[in-house]
Amino acid sequence: MEPIKNSQLYTFIDNDKKFALYFLEGQKLIHDLILTQNLRQKEFNYFRSSILSIQLMLGLLKTGELFCVYIDSEVPYFRLKMELNAMGLMRGMIYSDALETAPDTITGKLRLLKFLPSSKMPYQSIIELDQVGMNEVINLVLSRSYQVNSRIFVSDESDQSFMLNQLPLTEKEQRADLDQTFKQYAGPLNDLMKKGLTDKKALIAEMAKVGFKFLAGKAVEFKCGCSKEQMIENVKRFAASSEEVVFLPGQDTIEVVCEYCKAVYLISRKDIETSPSDYQ
Repeated sequence: MEPIKNSQLYTFIDNDKKFALYFLEGQKLIHDLILTQNLRQKEFNYFRSSILSIQLMLGLLKTGELFCVYIDSEVPYFRLKMELNAMGLMRGMIYSDALETAPDTITGKLRLLKFLPSSKMPYQSIIELDQVGMNEVINLVLSRSYQVNSRIFVSDESDQSFMLNQLPLTEKEQRADLDQTFKQYAGPLNDLMKKGLTDKKALIAEMAKVGFKFLAGKAVEFKCGCSKEQMIENVKRFAASSEEVVFLPGQDTIEVVCEYCKAVYLISRKDIETSPSDYQ
């Protein structure tokens, strides 16, 4: 069996140069993330949809930027974290002890952080989610936080998705009806995604038939930046802010698991003993 090709985010522009199209071929990305998460079927469907939606935001990131989305859903209960940078590296996780099926709507909060290389403090936006459809969450981010005229569509049949983004208008141009344009392209693009194409040349040829010209491609992959040093710092912060015991009597090491990639780190008393007050 041939290995799965690395996932790619492709950037296209329509023939009239009014819309950019970001197309994610995400088969390898989904494959690698699912291997690390040990998800139940009821969690898998939503996690997959979230990855294919949020990862499209890569098309709006500039060099050096980092984008983070944290969803705290109360109805139904789950916690989702996704972080990605402009180089195409990302990591994500989902946790729930009560998610029976992929929810049609969610009620809770979405917190967005965007780190800029020129700023010490990140841009932060909090969006209240009141029975918001799962496929509309990132569309809310686009309209309220980014204030761009964009729409996202996730395929039900292949690990692919696309974002249609209206380009900045000149003074003489009128604002296009994005909903109408989206409907115009949604059918042909959905038919394309049903084919599940992963070959770059084949995708570019099919996009040309729909009316889009290829501009660029960027590799997208799951890569966690965790390290033992980072975990030690996390344990130190926990020990300093919590009344819970870090080490039991006679215990010299604890096991810390990364919530993203599930890597296991053994942290010893010596690792965190910078001062007696650092832990109880």
